[in-house]
Amino acid sequence: MRKLLAMLVFLYTCKLALSQVTLSGVILDSATREPLSNTLIALKSNHVIANEKGRFMFPNLSEGNHHLMISHVGCDDVHLEILLLKDTFINLFIPHHLHSLTEIVKRASSNVDAGAQLIEGVSRKKLEHLAAVSISDALQEVSGVHFLRMGASIAKPLINGMHSNRVSIINDDSKQEGQQWGREHAPEIDPLSAGSLEVIKGASTLRFGGDAMGGVIRLLPAKFDDTSYNRLTFLTKLESNPRGGLVGLKYDNYNVKTALGQRFVFNAKRNGDSRSSEHYLSNTGFYQLSGSYFGLLKRNNNEWSLNASYFGQKLGILSSSHIGNLTDLNRALPSDTPLIINPFTYEIGLPSQVIHHFSGKLKWKYASERIGELTASYTVQNNQRQEFDSHRGSKGAALDLNLWTQQLNLWVVKPINQFKLQYGAMGESQQNKFQGRYFIPNYLRYKSGAFAILTAEKPRSLLEAGLRYDYQYVSTFRYQKEILLNEKFNYSGLSANLSGWLKVNEDMKTYFSLSTRMRNPDINELFSDGLHHGSAQLEFGSLDMTKERAYSLSSAIHYVHNKLRFRVEPFYHYFQNFIYLKPSGETQLSIRGAFPVFNYVQTNARFLGNDIDLQYQLNNHWSTQIDASFLWVKDIKNNRYIFGIPSQRIKGELKYAIIDRLGLRNGHFRFGAQYVARQNRVEDDEDFAVSPSDYFLLHSEIGAHYKKTPLHFSLGINNLLNTSYRDYMNRYRYYANDLGRNFYIIINYTI
Repeated sequence: MRKLLAMLVFLYTCKLALSQVTLSGVILDSATREPLSNTLIALKSNHVIANEKGRFMFPNLSEGNHHLMISHVGCDDVHLEILLLKDTFINLFIPHHLHSLTEIVKRASSNVDAGAQLIEGVSRKKLEHLAAVSISDALQEVSGVHFLRMGASIAKPLINGMHSNRVSIINDDSKQEGQQWGREHAPEIDPLSAGSLEVIKGASTLRFGGDAMGGVIRLLPAKFDDTSYNRLTFLTKLESNPRGGLVGLKYDNYNVKTALGQRFVFNAKRNGDSRSSEHYLSNTGFYQLSGSYFGLLKRNNNEWSLNASYFGQKLGILSSSHIGNLTDLNRALPSDTPLIINPFTYEIGLPSQVIHHFSGKLKWKYASERIGELTASYTVQNNQRQEFDSHRGSKGAALDLNLWTQQLNLWVVKPINQFKLQYGAMGESQQNKFQGRYFIPNYLRYKSGAFAILTAEKPRSLLEAGLRYDYQYVSTFRYQKEILLNEKFNYSGLSANLSGWLKVNEDMKTYFSLSTRMRNPDINELFSDGLHHGSAQLEFGSLDMTKERAYSLSSAIHYVHNKLRFRVEPFYHYFQNFIYLKPSGETQLSIRGAFPVFNYVQTNARFLGNDIDLQYQLNNHWSTQIDASFLWVKDIKNNRYIFGIPSQRIKGELKYAIIDRLGLRNGHFRFGAQYVARQNRVEDDEDFAVSPSDYFLLHSEIGAHYKKTPLHFSLGINNLLNTSYRDYMNRYRYYANDLGRNFYIIINYTI
């Protein structure tokens, strides 16, 4: 009996041994095919860390179905179901952005391959970890992107030294429309409502419009997992300067049987007065409320989506920037201290702005072998902007702008043998009305455009050629000496590009692009007449403005080998009839106070610059990165410098990857520095104050997941040394110093 029992135990043990299998594999970057070391791979309660070659192994697994989770710093978690019947080796490719945001990769977007574009992507996870409820939050670490600022709460992205109407914000496939001509009018959109975000540079931005001369910032729609699920994400951020915080909720739902996905997003943010290193910046508080809904339904070859969103803000305008008389203004401009300093408060006084932006979109996609992939969308947007003047008291808005925009977009992608053809058309109607004091007129504007792009791609090269035609009609209405004037403008023109890339070897890829584009003068450049409230200056346009024409040459070298990643992206833009806002050197007293005077002028200009990024993996944990941006701009018609151009800057960072230590996993600790040079390329007789001195800032952050929970946190410090400085690109530099030290904490929790 004992022998029989022993035999049965032996046979059962052999069966168990025979049913155990080994899962092994390698984790690779989907863009570069380089191994991703320090990747966390979890299977049930077991987890391993990929070695420096990206390899991992799970021995002694049972046969059957297993759920695999792959997590890496800067990447969205990847979840896989795998059936194991024998020893298995797998190659896993995951999209990775080294150092969170800073790697440029060629990858597929939602509609077409990236082609010859240069793209930096910001993932959904990174947007949440940054608590990015503004475009400036989302792009704060992207190489080559800087900001034109108005205090702590208003920031507009700068790409290749260009901003506002030369950088397009694209919400999926529709251009974000508001009063974006204003230097202090930040994009009225919440990046947390998007699935991810892209910064696109190069000539292939042509399909989004001929006026995107600097580049395109594109918010892509949400993507849903392939399995049914419900996901609730809670987000909060607290900061010391300005004192305040953010609360956000995001709910995702997807049902495989009905092929219906839904996303609900809500965010609220409230801040009080910000503070420089020495004093409070009075009346710079703000609050923001935003929400959105996205629904996606799939049926066979059809896909329908609905998107609706709201974005609202109330912003205080720095009290010391609105001055009542010329004597005080002339005293304020050279002063190191604001003329008005009040105790801290959350209350928003006068002057101030209130903004509401509503947007709705219907979109249909259809795919077939005969037609290709067809996308059609209809978008409606309403933008309301009210400006409250400190000299009117509580009498209501001094200026009330109401802008309605409707857009139709059609886009087709058709593979033809070894080629790919993209073509499409757009139409837009826009109506602007104002109440209160005059600054720009009422107007009706109609736009239409059509484009075609042909791409030929081989394993080691790609060539792309594109052509676009745009037409615009504007009809304006304004009173002059009690006579109603109806002035009409027609603009049309072609834009074209030739671009591509060549894979020199397994480590190096080169890019190039040649393009010519046109941009029509905007309504403010033609008609501005008086106080531009938020920027605290008097602006005057000119009806003599003609359309801009840009000729651009850009290139890039991307090198990736083992632990070294390097890229250099030089560019050259020549502008005919470049329009910019030029200081007159004069101040003027109006019934609303004393302000500097600026005029819109037109000239021929040259933009020459280079963006450089160097990254090196020191070992399994430590890495370092250096970013540098250089830009030289000249008015070559008059042999003068052009006002409002970013100075040279360089930043560096040392980063430690936290794999699994002290209860923290898949995290980082980083310490960084930024140096911004003084802008010496200015005209002494033009500006109202001397160009600010150069400055040096330090920052630090630690962020990680807590144990095996869905809790992620970040703790950080900006302006670590509480440095006193003024930035040339901050419009309020005339009146006050920039922000002092700021402590912050960000918490994400997903269930």
